[in-house]
Amino acid sequence: MNPTPSAAEEARVTLELHTLGVRRAGSALLAGLSLSSSAARIGLIGDWSGLFQALTGQAELAAGTARIFGCELENALARGCVGFAPCDPLLPASFTLAEYLQHAARLSHGSRAHAVRDAQQAMEEYGLTELAKRKLTQLASYQQRAIGIAAAALGAPPVVCLETPLRGLEAAAADDIVRLCGIAAQRSRVIVSCGVPSSPSPERSLLEGCEELFWLERGALFRQGAPTQVLAPGTRYALTVSGAGIVAFRAALESAGCRLNERNARGSFWVELPEDASTDLLLDAALAAELAVLELEPLFVTS
Repeated sequence: MNPTPSAAEEARVTLELHTLGVRRAGSALLAGLSLSSSAARIGLIGDWSGLFQALTGQAELAAGTARIFGCELENALARGCVGFAPCDPLLPASFTLAEYLQHAARLSHGSRAHAVRDAQQAMEEYGLTELAKRKLTQLASYQQRAIGIAAAALGAPPVVCLETPLRGLEAAAADDIVRLCGIAAQRSRVIVSCGVPSSPSPERSLLEGCEELFWLERGALFRQGAPTQVLAPGTRYALTVSGAGIVAFRAALESAGCRLNERNARGSFWVELPEDASTDLLLDAALAAELAVLELEPLFVTS
């Protein structure tokens, strides 16, 4: 049994980024990204690989700060604040499932007896007992993903981070992984990433089980909020305009019911149209404000 979290632990911010910049081999993976959430289950939509690469030391923090459960991002794994499951973990070919989980548990706390107990408990919780004596390389991709989740959740760390656990899986396998993510969330906070979901889909089910979502498009935070807000029906566009009337243009769109988020450059927005509206609304407003439309590209339509 895990001890009941203290009031101080419950009050900690799950994920906090402040003007975060991440680079790898001279290339920017993330730039100027800020967010804060105390949610127990956080869903990350889009390409968040830079965040996970910084967590595992494959990329460097070039600017700003990042913390998970109060731990500096680059130290969170070593300090035991986070358990991490990459999308496709590199698993030792010679290990059976039971051996692998025992080895992972022993690395966590050093006790052989406790490692055997914890590995057995994890196999039972995640429905992996029948695979205990199978070599890891003999297992299907979705089974290896399940092992990664079970290993990341060993010992119930404060936060479990799961990188795109549904990517490339058939619907039935993905549904099972969604269920396992829910099991991990019973004893730890969970941060999970996935691509833009269709509806209905396992990805959407995964995100609907979260408390707060953060949607990244082209390196910028496009939308954030509860699943009912972020995944609400609507049509979204990347829009860039040029000219002197940008302030009036934005005011006109907002008064017409559009939702706008600024991107990295002046005149660049993420725009969500109100129900039943078309791009004529955007074009007419640009014409009235004497603006040139440089970009108008659909992002994603929920249904």
